[in-house]
Amino acid sequence: MAPLIFSNAEVVRFIIVLLRLSGIMIFAPFFSNHSIPFQIRAAFALMVAFILAPSLPLTAIPPELGLSSITGIAAGEILSGALLGLAASCIFGGFQFAGQIISFQLGFSLINQIDPQTNVEAPVFSFIQNYIGLLFFLLINGHHWFLLAINDSFGALPVGGMRIQGPVIEWLLYLSAQLFVIGLRIAGPVIAVTIITDVVLGIIGRAAPQIHIIIVGLPLKALVGFSCLSFSFYFLPRYLESIYSMLFRSLFSLVKAMS
Repeated sequence: MAPLIFSNAEVVRFIIVLLRLSGIMIFAPFFSNHSIPFQIRAAFALMVAFILAPSLPLTAIPPELGLSSITGIAAGEILSGALLGLAASCIFGGFQFAGQIISFQLGFSLINQIDPQTNVEAPVFSFIQNYIGLLFFLLINGHHWFLLAINDSFGALPVGGMRIQGPVIEWLLYLSAQLFVIGLRIAGPVIAVTIITDVVLGIIGRAAPQIHIIIVGLPLKALVGFSCLSFSFYFLPRYLESIYSMLFRSLFSLVKAMS
């Protein structure tokens, strides 16, 4: 059996694809999950890089680029993949922000747990919102979009041609603003209902001072908030569909903006 022989250009191509993919593995949701052992994520990155490597033509690699000079462009290649992962992190950060607002409104903001995905303390409702968003994202095969964006970047973004220009900054600012917009829209029904409940309890407390509003109000507010949250889950998939459509467009727009 003849041994496999790879040229220097093929090895450099594999390293470039692996570097771009490593940025995705650092920031992108699901791929950056800390509950997945590092060895599995590293093996997955090597396997995907080996599969995607032929998508990068050997002619796209500069002739003077070798194993010794690739370190100069490694930062740009990693950054190009990291920006794609960061774009998705802003969207999923909106889910966590919504959970924090809901936890504060319902009086559960002091109940924090370690998130196994990020190893950071987060309120209970941040878990719920984040995992619901991640579940729908996986159901529509959204995790494939990152691989498609990396594959698309080989034609739009030349090796070592990554540039932080005005369009890239604009897209990052837009996605950062969407973090707060998504959080407020998801938590909006609970915010409205709890504010109305507070106003009603305040009026009752003034009209009937003998009623212990603090004792009655906390469980009543939690009950009303849970009911509203359960009802809002019926409309959540349709809203998530619009969010993920925006994320799909953003990933490929960022690829074009970096070139």
